[in-house]
Amino acid sequence: MKNSVTVDFPLLNKTVEVAEGTKLSDACAEAGYPLNLVCGGKGTCKKCAVEIQEGDSFVNVLSCQTYVYDGMKVMLKEEDQKAQILTSSTLDEISFNPTIKSIFIKRDSLKVEIGENDWDALKSNLPVDVEYPDLDVLQRMSLNFHNPAGIRVILNRNKIIDIVAGDHDSPLYGIAFDIGTTSVVGYLYDLNEGFLVGIDSSLNKQTELGGDVISRIDHVIGDIKNLARLQKLAMDSINNITENICKEHKISIDDIYYASICGNSTMQHLFLGLNPEFLGKVPFSSTTHKAVETKAKYLKTKMNPMGVVSFLPLLGGFVGADTTAVLLSIPNDGKNRLMIDLGTNGEIAVGNDKSYMVSSTACGPALEGAGIKYGMRGTKGAIEKVYIEDGLLKTQVIGNIAPVGICGSGVIDLMSVIFKNEVVNRRGALLDPDDIKNSDLARRIQVVDNEKVFVITFKEESGLDEDIYFSQSDIRQVQLAKGAIYTGCIMLINSYGIKGEDLHEIILAGAFGNYIDIKNAQSIGMLPWYEGVEVRSIGNAAGTGSQMYMLSEEKQAECSEIESNAIFIELANDPTFAKQYMRNTYFVDLAEN
Repeated sequence: MKNSVTVDFPLLNKTVEVAEGTKLSDACAEAGYPLNLVCGGKGTCKKCAVEIQEGDSFVNVLSCQTYVYDGMKVMLKEEDQKAQILTSSTLDEISFNPTIKSIFIKRDSLKVEIGENDWDALKSNLPVDVEYPDLDVLQRMSLNFHNPAGIRVILNRNKIIDIVAGDHDSPLYGIAFDIGTTSVVGYLYDLNEGFLVGIDSSLNKQTELGGDVISRIDHVIGDIKNLARLQKLAMDSINNITENICKEHKISIDDIYYASICGNSTMQHLFLGLNPEFLGKVPFSSTTHKAVETKAKYLKTKMNPMGVVSFLPLLGGFVGADTTAVLLSIPNDGKNRLMIDLGTNGEIAVGNDKSYMVSSTACGPALEGAGIKYGMRGTKGAIEKVYIEDGLLKTQVIGNIAPVGICGSGVIDLMSVIFKNEVVNRRGALLDPDDIKNSDLARRIQVVDNEKVFVITFKEESGLDEDIYFSQSDIRQVQLAKGAIYTGCIMLINSYGIKGEDLHEIILAGAFGNYIDIKNAQSIGMLPWYEGVEVRSIGNAAGTGSQMYMLSEEKQAECSEIESNAIFIELANDPTFAKQYMRNTYFVDLAEN
């Protein structure tokens, strides 16, 4: 058995004890601060760098490549780990009719004749015809049926899920989750009255094993034991959110009887403990597309163990339940829309409430600030906006501090600025300083390691004591991402059999779509532009759909129809895809063409 060592986090006022030979990234996760291992712990992305104290000196190390030793001091700060997580959602009025209901029955009504049984007496007092209960419910009934005050019967549709001692005013709660690859958001509701109690969010703890879904799938393929580890990290993520909201609002976790959950196809598999291997390779199949409903006690979620956990249905391939939830949130008005949810994997849907064609396209991690040298999540110190003012390049930084990198929204702004000002040509090549008219932009062209770069922030203004720049290779990563998005949109519109001008609107879902400048995204040819077609962000629509699913039985039926009627298209199978994709990697201002 390995000896244990102590790792100290003085700025967090925490100390953890881990086995000798543990990697520092695992020790950070043990302390409750998982780092974003974009490269899956291979030491190539350098996003997990942390500062440690050695004597009187401080050095930066890659946590995924560094092993702990007894007494190691890790200078991790809490604010360094806080990300901009989109929690806002637009929940239009719906018919409040959750499938979970609490029915109170007075003791006087529960009369049992001599020689008869409790179940028949209970059934005769219920307003709906219910199924015969499972053994665990019968056990609960035997404990509580003869309570002097009466009992509460907790129903999910026509199935009894619990029988408890209580009264008419006993609380009943449900919580809706949107589990993203990077972040998780939870919305707690009072299911008796239908009002929102509280919202909380956190980073997805699975990031400690990889920043994207493919790296997490690879972890499972490499060692099936990692499936249990990834499932636990997902559970820890939502359980922390539940505990935080309940603590803040003085609510008992045992009063939560329902959880609705959406997430992409990989998140579904990892959350439910399903092997995701064939999501990542031919035939790119999931275990099931249907909604999965199970008891909370089988998943160890922080809620009443007799409660129900429902994971929304998938739509095909990498188009998961998060897309289903987004489509559920769209008005049922029969109007055609293009829906785009951007991230490492971009989900696209075209159609209306009668039917949708859906697909996904591999955007790569560049748009989330990963896969590029100075890219980062939308956390403190990230450049989130780039613009020209009085002929000079200006930036806006999260936290209003010296920048340490650039996040996705800043990347789009930067590409728009340097393309519009002829710093980069249509093919994505940085020009020579002598060919650039703006003198401030021209001076930012440098050569690093025999490669042209564009300096966003010079050393004296950065928080890294070095230039923060965007290299020719970084630009190429953005071109590949934008080309994939635009190609996917155009091909899906054509497959649906309409023209872009026939769309009522283009809607952007998710955090990235909420924070980017839409006009800048169109100005580099990333998002489609059509005369008279509005493009707007709808916030965390996946979170909205997850809430709707929990609050309305009618919305659950609608969700099933979306899954049944959606047609998944594998765009890469189209023989013209490669040609269109490469052409669309060029920069072009769509609104001017």
